[in-house]
Amino acid sequence: MCSKKTIVSIGLFLLLVLQSQAQENDYWTTKKLDSCIIDKLNLSKNNLNNTNSLFPLLSKLYRIKHFSNEKAVIVHLGDSHIQADMMTSVIRTEMQSFFGNAGRGLIFPYQVIKSNAPVDLISNSKSSWKGNRITKADTTIACGISGFGMQSCTINPEFNFEFRTIDNKKETFDKIDFFMGGKVSEMQLDYNESQYESMCFPKATDFTSVCLKSMSSGFKLSFPTLDTIQFYGASLEKKDVGGVLYHSIGANGAKFSDYNKTPLFWKQIEQLHADCYVISLGTNEAQDPNIAPLDFIAQVRITVDHLKAISPNACIIISTPPVSYFKKSKPNASLATITNAVIDYCEQNNLVYWDLFNVSNGLNGASSWKALQLLRGDLVHFSKEGYVLQGNLFVAAFAKVWNDFLSKKINAH
Repeated sequence: MCSKKTIVSIGLFLLLVLQSQAQENDYWTTKKLDSCIIDKLNLSKNNLNNTNSLFPLLSKLYRIKHFSNEKAVIVHLGDSHIQADMMTSVIRTEMQSFFGNAGRGLIFPYQVIKSNAPVDLISNSKSSWKGNRITKADTTIACGISGFGMQSCTINPEFNFEFRTIDNKKETFDKIDFFMGGKVSEMQLDYNESQYESMCFPKATDFTSVCLKSMSSGFKLSFPTLDTIQFYGASLEKKDVGGVLYHSIGANGAKFSDYNKTPLFWKQIEQLHADCYVISLGTNEAQDPNIAPLDFIAQVRITVDHLKAISPNACIIISTPPVSYFKKSKPNASLATITNAVIDYCEQNNLVYWDLFNVSNGLNGASSWKALQLLRGDLVHFSKEGYVLQGNLFVAAFAKVWNDFLSKKINAH
């Protein structure tokens, strides 16, 4: 007959075995890449480098994976590559499939101001709105958290927003953070055909959170006013669901300097409470064949300093830009200059970086991506397949760090 002490020991042993097996099942197996594409890549470079600062994010993701209802908030900042949301949709989908879907994150009604939108977003309005983005010289309409801003041109302005069904799925949310401006003293939110929320503010507000009565995939936002209203974006979340909340912020033509000169952007982005920032910029700076590395890095440093000031505990991942051509004539040599400058800066300042340029085989790789039709006709932007590939490469690099973190955690037990 087993003693009580023996039974307890066996129980503890079985608990440790089950815990170890559960942790081993947490290893992240990512999608296999097409064999004909693998030959054109340098996968030995597909790593996140200087990863010590990722430990708090990885620890939070581990808690979420096992027992916590927290949200791991990632903000991906960039240019037209990011505005299109083709690469970031892959990263967001894969991360949320593995760690949990805490919401779609930041959206903007791009179509209302006649700009291109991610494929899953539909927006329209019967009102007249004027728009602006951070790369334009227009100073009459401020740009905010989305890199965009729009201003009403009629009384009682409104707009509609809806998610499309993608792969038989439609994103839902039950909490919205609104970023606004102007004399916003009253607003109404209609959703799910018969539900609504009416809000009155004692004084004009530029930010408000609204919890819905039930999950929704769209809304109509109305401002009953004679005054001019500005709108900058909305964060869509699942309020009681833990997981990854992945915000994608991109503006066509954007450079580091464009974000740096936009004070409202920096004021509002703090409200996202990011755990991690991913920066994908540099393509537009590379259109200058005489770009000076020191001038470029000066702008990178300003961005990083801003992020550290507003989110001192968040990690920062900087991506080198993807391959492309200069004026369709030859692979863009300025990208190599920018890439080397980014790597040196990150090494000197112990920042995490992902070297997408050299993963893509650098200057030599540009012609391969062109031959495989992964680049579009302008030889700067990418086909859907090209962006999907970039997203999967980033996920694979992040998964390596996660799996290494998990191995050390298992071995520690």
